Amino acid sequence: MTKAAVAVFASILSLNVVSAVAATGYQKAYFSATRPGSWAQYTMRVEGQPDMGYLNTRLSDEAGRQRVQVRVEYLSEGKLTSAYTDYALKPGYSLENDALGFGKALVSMSSRTPGTKPYVMPAAALDSARKTMPDYAASAQFVGTENIGGKVSDRYKYTQRHPGNPVQIETGEIWLNETVPFGLVKQKAMTREESGKLVSQFEMLLVDSGVSVAATQDMAAKKPANTVAAGPVLLGDAFRKGQVELTVTIAPDASNGKNLRITFRNKGERPLRLTIPAGPTTLDVGTPLDKLRLEAAAAKSLEIAPGATSPAVEMTQTGSRRAVQGSFVLSVYEGTPLYSGSVTVDTVKK
Repeated sequence: MTKAAVAVFASILSLNVVSAVAATGYQKAYFSATRPGSWAQYTMRVEGQPDMGYLNTRLSDEAGRQRVQVRVEYLSEGKLTSAYTDYALKPGYSLENDALGFGKALVSMSSRTPGTKPYVMPAAALDSARKTMPDYAASAQFVGTENIGGKVSDRYKYTQRHPGNPVQIETGEIWLNETVPFGLVKQKAMTREESGKLVSQFEMLLVDSGVSVAATQDMAAKKPANTVAAGPVLLGDAFRKGQVELTVTIAPDASNGKNLRITFRNKGERPLRLTIPAGPTTLDVGTPLDKLRLEAAAAKSLEIAPGATSPAVEMTQTGSRRAVQGSFVLSVYEGTPLYSGSVTVDTVKK
């Protein structure tokens, strides 16, 4: 081969390598599990702030348009608060093709909090959302494959440019798995101004995923199965196995965290018959409490539908190390305790 031919061959090879490195977009389909009724729950951690909870749900289609709901749970003045945003997408847009970049397909958007009527976003706000909501596929570059919480996930890096004055640039990474609704298993991101000044950074981690109550009920109507609860499950066993999620609110009194109000959410796909035994129950809940020691004055049985939440139950917190102020959510995912919320933990004299 002549020197000229070698040079041309090397040049072509170099261009191919550069092209491969710079290739953007997803390497495979990750969103086929995002069917009507499917949902994915996340914990978002922002440095210096209480953890927030996110629940992404694909609602039933309406007039040929696919719809998504995002519920955010956060602490406001010491109380756990929820906010909902509903999105409707233009006909023909498929969440099964891209369940993360749907912002560009918005045709309507509304927000609400519990007990209030939905506020429909005006055209200007809708246009702004279309321009600012993420489209990770546009800049996603494959990095490698990692095991995140037992799910083998493909890792991508991305860059998003957010218009404004000043312009903000978000750089981050997402981990995707095709068995999870919405595809997302983990995300880390940092946003800076063009000058380099840090604006914000966060990390999101998948907590749970499945099918919503409405979808479960609809499927049950078509195919009656799993409609009867299994035998009673003790609270300690249900928590350890990841079957139930606790939302705990500490009474704002002078009892040093003794008085609690707890609701229980069934995380499974069939009815749960939850038994709270009389006397003590100790749960291994990890940081920051390590153990949550509960006590019930009398035994109680709760029938909880899939995805549903029970009425609040009054319980007593015992032990010397306690959460004495605030509210929090506890669950177990693949054997690992998960905590979100904000509490003050103290050692209480008996």
